[in-house]
Amino acid sequence: MDLKCLKILVLAFLVLCLAGISGAESSGEFSENEAFSDWEEGGHYDTDYGANFMSEWWYQNGDMRLVSEDGEKRNLAFFIVVTHQESPTIFYDSDLGVQLSNIATFYGLYPYGEPVAHNFTQTFVPRYDIENYIGFHLPYLDYTFPEGSRKIYGSSSEGYCLDYIYDNLQLDLVFKPRVGDTVDSAVEPVNFTTYERAYGKLEGTVVLDGKEYTVTQADGYFDHMIPYTTTQPVWEMEMHGWSWSELTTDSYQTILYAVRGPEDGYDTYTYRHLTLIDKNTGKVIAEYSGDEVSINETDWENQVAQGVTVKRPGALEVTAPRLRINVEAKSVVQFDAASYPENLLGFIDFMAFQPCTASIEYEGDIEHGSAFYEYMITDWGAFFSSP
Repeated sequence: MDLKCLKILVLAFLVLCLAGISGAESSGEFSENEAFSDWEEGGHYDTDYGANFMSEWWYQNGDMRLVSEDGEKRNLAFFIVVTHQESPTIFYDSDLGVQLSNIATFYGLYPYGEPVAHNFTQTFVPRYDIENYIGFHLPYLDYTFPEGSRKIYGSSSEGYCLDYIYDNLQLDLVFKPRVGDTVDSAVEPVNFTTYERAYGKLEGTVVLDGKEYTVTQADGYFDHMIPYTTTQPVWEMEMHGWSWSELTTDSYQTILYAVRGPEDGYDTYTYRHLTLIDKNTGKVIAEYSGDEVSINETDWENQVAQGVTVKRPGALEVTAPRLRINVEAKSVVQFDAASYPENLLGFIDFMAFQPCTASIEYEGDIEHGSAFYEYMITDWGAFFSSP
């Protein structure tokens, strides 16, 4: 029996075992609407949404110009993700009789003209101990990864501080948003809400290979995403995956969120939302959704991940009334991360960066800039759709 067939059988077994639990909803301290309106920054529990499985992560990226004390100049793009997941059924130590919380962090580094680097680390802590690492139900973020010196804290009003040390990387940065909050949210194909502090400036220092650099210029982006499910063992079973892009030029920034349902496959989208921001004034110029947004992904490549062949696009074109964006996956890092501890359910994620040559065309005027482009495929989608 090949690996793909084995995983499908195991997944089917999991669904049958957990089916009795899938429809149950827990009672929370406050309603979903209250959670969404009052607690955008801090951590959440699965019980806040009556969820069988809930994830949340905080994402920070940056495109930086660096200079050292001896005058050496470098350009570096990066993203950092810190995550927290809860499931009262999957994350449970039956030997100890203790519910567990899953905590993970991963990053990608894109030095201009050099090879990319990345890392993924996860751990589990007892649920009763989770508040030692994350501040819950707070109007600010306070997150510390249990292993090593990796911490992100602050708020949109005061700025987010990133203290992140791993291997030969050390980031000591502050991100200060300069635009108002924007939101992406849907019920289908999966319940999720993302709070975006879409544009701002990064300040601070970076240590690479033991050498310290000062940030002289940097554009940044920050968001807080919460997907969850009340009907399935894990939310990944409700979707095929998503595409996300953030593109910044001299005058504009665009944010694309597009989510594929289980029947969509690799290149059609149930949820589509595109936001255009004037980064100099901080105002949203236009928002487009549904049929207003046309997505054309091309230059497909086959990739092997977790023993399964999947495909990813190498280029993205998005059009909406008076607006067109073009992005290419110039430098790519790949993560094969599982939500289930035994590496059975999760996602395959391709995070790309394009320096300088991505484009925004708005009302006939074209500007070029840098872009981050994420294409994610759930394990569930990979197992049940052919590349």
